Amino acid sequence: MTRTALAEPNVLPNTQFILLPETADQLRDQALEQARHKMPLPLRQAELKDLLLRADFVEYFKFNLAHGLAQTLAGVDEQVQAVHYFDPNLNPDAQTETAVPLDPTINLLVEVQAPSPALKSFVAALDGYLTDAVRVLPTPLFVSLHSLTNVMLVTAEDVARRRGFALILDSIYTPTRRLWPQ
Repeated sequence: MTRTALAEPNVLPNTQFILLPETADQLRDQALEQARHKMPLPLRQAELKDLLLRADFVEYFKFNLAHGLAQTLAGVDEQVQAVHYFDPNLNPDAQTETAVPLDPTINLLVEVQAPSPALKSFVAALDGYLTDAVRVLPTPLFVSLHSLTNVMLVTAEDVARRRGFALILDSIYTPTRRLWPQ
C-alpha cells in the first residue's frame, strides 16, 4: 500500500487499479459459469452463443455479475455499508404480457458512509474494464455498450430521509435485492 493511501482514508492504493482487467475477466467468467449452472440440465452443455440468446440466461448472468461486483466494491472500500441490485424494467405488478427488450445494464444502489472520490474512481474504472470484458461475448446485446454498470451511491442519511436515489429502496414498482451483506 502506498504511503498516500495510508495517510488519506479516501484514497485507494494503486495496486487496486492494476488488477482491474483481470478482476473484470474473472467476474465475467464466474458470472457466466454461475448462470450456466442455473439452467436446466439439458441446457448446461449448450454453446455460450446459444445461451446468450435466452432472456433467462442473460438475467442470471446479470444478477451473478452484480453479485460479484457488490462483493468487489465491499472488499475495496470500508465506506460501503450495503449493496442493492434492481432492474427498473421489471415490474412485478405489470398486467401486460408484452416482453420488454433485454437491458444489459447492471443497476446497483450502494449505501456508503460518505461518498468517496476514490470509490467513484474505482467504480468508473471497473465499469470500463467490465464493459470491455462483456463486449467480447458472442452476442450483439453487449457490443454497442458504452457502460455496463449504473452504480448510484447513497448515504445512510439519504436512506433515512428518503431522498434522491435512496427512494428506490422503498419503490413498489422497482423492487431491490440486497446483495451485500447477505
